[in-house]
Amino acid sequence: MPVFNWSELQPERVDGDWSPAMAPVVRGEKIAAARITYRAGSEVRRHVTAHEEIHSVIAGRARYSVGGEERMVGAGEAVLIAPGSEYGVRALEDVEIVAFRDVAGGPDAKPEPGTPGMFFSWSDLKSDFITPKYSSGRGPTVSGRRIEVAYMFYPGGTRATPHSHPNEQIQVALKGRVTATIAGQRATFGAGEGVLFPSGVEHGVEIVEDYTTINCKDIVPGWSVYKGGWDR
Repeated sequence: MPVFNWSELQPERVDGDWSPAMAPVVRGEKIAAARITYRAGSEVRRHVTAHEEIHSVIAGRARYSVGGEERMVGAGEAVLIAPGSEYGVRALEDVEIVAFRDVAGGPDAKPEPGTPGMFFSWSDLKSDFITPKYSSGRGPTVSGRRIEVAYMFYPGGTRATPHSHPNEQIQVALKGRVTATIAGQRATFGAGEGVLFPSGVEHGVEIVEDYTTINCKDIVPGWSVYKGGWDR
């Protein structure tokens, strides 16, 4: 069962030679997620990344430099780092980040990001149902060329009916509890945990109590996440 607990994962270097930071990582075939704490005054030195990354700040503040633009980013905000961009991070205080990236480092699924820009406040973005065909989850989405990340809320007592999709999916639970069924196996998890849904594998979710999650999928050309099917 691909449910994980961050505290049970072995920390690893997450920024290569550019930072000494260690963090737990969940890595699928297409996408990966890390829950990173950068201590106040530490930094990720500027470098060019071959991967697309989307960072969501959970707590604290950091100064990001992306493609020559600098911005202070805090809780409730997100950063889209395009492949081939130079970026760096300096923690202004202890800052906790959930960082998603594509695993392979290419190729692009779309020629341009679905959400223009680099710096976002989740509360300023349009909130909508993510896949109304089979899910009660809704929230804003930041969409790049290879991955997309949504800050989602599911009301307690609702569900995502059993379904499958060609995207790989990682959900990082922030609040609440859910019971997931993946290929007939059930597990309940909540804050401090998460789940990796493999591509093409049937899964469903029952919302035990109000549930807030950060959700990442790889972008599959021709597949509409909103419609839950192939574009015609």
